Amino acid sequence: MKAGFYPKIAWDGIRKNKRLYFPYILTGGVMVMMYYILSFLVESPAVLQMPGGSVLTFVLPLGCGVIAVFSLLFLFYTNSFLIKQRYREFGLYNILGMDKRNISKIMVWETLFVAIFAIGSGLIAGIILSKAAELVLFNLLNMEVSFTLSLGITSLRQTPLLYSGIYLLLLFNSLM
Repeated sequence: MKAGFYPKIAWDGIRKNKRLYFPYILTGGVMVMMYYILSFLVESPAVLQMPGGSVLTFVLPLGCGVIAVFSLLFLFYTNSFLIKQRYREFGLYNILGMDKRNISKIMVWETLFVAIFAIGSGLIAGIILSKAAELVLFNLLNMEVSFTLSLGITSLRQTPLLYSGIYLLLLFNSLM
């Protein structure tokens, strides 16, 4: 088969089932965004300097862990729902002559596209909203805020790695 056949079939499957994939990608993006914002607050020097900042830097990583576990469970649930809705389509592919290996290649490409969209959009939204979360935190404590935009470099590395691992687990689960 041609080199671009499987990505094209995967993209068409996502496009034709957009009513199923849009909430799935949106869920993944929101989970990535929430995780990034919390991990950004953990490494923010401004949070460490505020009163009670040392307690926050102790509690916020626990929140990151909770969001990671919740993301794993919630994305597994939504992925299994998505796969169950697409059994007929995969059965049709099988009737048309595709074996399990070919269907697996399509699922790999679909998972790759979904992961790129979810992680990319979640990181962009997280970067944009991380400063807003920091401002809200400072406003709650009636503190003066600096309006300099900063990026959490560790968060920018850690978040895509974590969610790439989650989507890899989702792929293995789908293939079984």
